Amino acid sequence: MDYAHARHAGNAGDVFKHVALVATLEELTRSSERLTYYETHAGDGLYQLGSAGEWGDGVQRVFSASGGLLGRYAALVRGFSGSAAVRPGIYPGSPSIAAKLLRPADSTILYEIENRSASLLRKVMPAADVRESDGLAVEPSGRSLVLIDPPFTQKQEWTDTARTAARLGGAALLLWYPIKALTRPRALLAELAKLGLRGVAVELHWTPLRLKREKLNGSGMIFAGPAKAALPAFLAALPDLGAALQTHGEWSAIQIGF
Repeated sequence: MDYAHARHAGNAGDVFKHVALVATLEELTRSSERLTYYETHAGDGLYQLGSAGEWGDGVQRVFSASGGLLGRYAALVRGFSGSAAVRPGIYPGSPSIAAKLLRPADSTILYEIENRSASLLRKVMPAADVRESDGLAVEPSGRSLVLIDPPFTQKQEWTDTARTAARLGGAALLLWYPIKALTRPRALLAELAKLGLRGVAVELHWTPLRLKREKLNGSGMIFAGPAKAALPAFLAALPDLGAALQTHGEWSAIQIGF
């Protein structure tokens, strides 16, 4: 997996991540208390989709969904392509999705270390505080939601991500990770538990792990702190999400507390 997220925009991993983000923001914005949204690897914010790409096995499969959490996510995504669109032409990154759900009194702080992406992000998200620095150095304050979603191109990122998550204290936390095999994901969960973080990991495998692929076999999302309140809504959406994203006639999901 390379860092250029535009190559993967709207893929199955994005769909899984963003359905979880919608569930969490819907839950946290039920309170009238102000919320600050942080993202450690924010990307471009919006992505133009070509005539073919990984989005065909991702957002395209749920683009017309209606009803429930998956339907609300799909409606939000359709809004970026126009009401008459039969397929997605633009895919919103996490910052753009969050902006649709946050309220005027809420605020957004986005980290993006790559200069080109940071410049694009400022145009897409003019009201956000965009910081060209290491997102894993994030220091949330007040009532916060932090989305940690590094590219995981280097082995060290798994360790660095665990250390960041463990020091976030009482912030609501979402931590997304890719699944091609279970070795690194299970090591991540073990390290988080060792460092004292308590949360729940939810994984969706849309391609059986016995089938090795160049693309993702699945992905996981860790819910910690107040973000765990979104679990019931997210888990209820998994049967529809798994059925839509499966690639070989089968899918599986797992919930792991640690």
